[in-house]
Amino acid sequence: MPQPKVSIICPFRNEINELKETLDSFIKQTYKNKEVILIDSDSTDGSMELAKSYAKKYKFIKYFNNPYKPGRWATEFYIDAINRSTGSIIYMADANGKLAPDYLELTVKNLRGNIAGVVGKLRIWLSNSAISKYRDVIWTLRYDDVKRIEKEINEGRILPRTFLKEAYDKVGGFNPKAGWAVDTFFNKELLNKGYKIVYEPKAIWWHKWRDNPKKLIKYSFKFGKLNFDTAKTDRKQLCKISYFLLPFIVIIASIIDIRMLLLLILHPLPILLSTLNIFFKAKGHPNRRYSFFKPLISYMQNIPYSLGFLLSFTKSLFK
Repeated sequence: MPQPKVSIICPFRNEINELKETLDSFIKQTYKNKEVILIDSDSTDGSMELAKSYAKKYKFIKYFNNPYKPGRWATEFYIDAINRSTGSIIYMADANGKLAPDYLELTVKNLRGNIAGVVGKLRIWLSNSAISKYRDVIWTLRYDDVKRIEKEINEGRILPRTFLKEAYDKVGGFNPKAGWAVDTFFNKELLNKGYKIVYEPKAIWWHKWRDNPKKLIKYSFKFGKLNFDTAKTDRKQLCKISYFLLPFIVIIASIIDIRMLLLLILHPLPILLSTLNIFFKAKGHPNRRYSFFKPLISYMQNIPYSLGFLLSFTKSLFK
């Protein structure tokens, strides 16, 4: 039987540092029946010219520009790309995410029966920063734990980047109002409609996140602000947000009783215990020692996120 066609959809804007490796990983896929839909957004760093050169060289790569407008969600660009696609299977790519050569081949073969989506094994696209190496430890432990990933999949918490276009249409596609929570909404709709999502640990891909402290703090604040609608109904997130807002409450309370500041000494204790647990679990990992950066990175990431959430919560009270 002929291979079903896979449409790799990849929106981007100003991703010149990673885009070439990402595109090369699409080209090197052992899965032959594919197309690549590139959706630019007025890139100004050379990404536009690079993408156009690939589209000119390879017939299966198509380039489009969707004009940039501040405040637009990436969801809109993914929807645009899917609408332009012709494959029966979609791979939802990131411009800063590259694939192992057999990624599509390994994930597509799982799409049978009522299985509509496949999750691959995520690895960190490493840089020299401590943040990147710390994440390498955390995400390796997470994705090597098959039972944990399967549990998260069944809770609708992990996006199946390889999925059937037919299933996408049947659940109404991506919710354009979902913002950064597009994956959560989509996952749960698939599961609610009786579809299954599976984990393929042999299919590996690499993702590069912000690993500059200033950019991480700025991004985390923005994420907390924009992710309000999802986080407000998620008990785990609410508990985490409350935990990282607690130091501010303690500082305010210390105005009445200075002894309250002693509680700040206890606040990092759960994080320190978690750090030790990660260190022991990561035995043999080359970046194991970077697990001790957890307290610093946790505060750097979660305090801005919690403050962003609090800002959106405050605004919602006055609507």
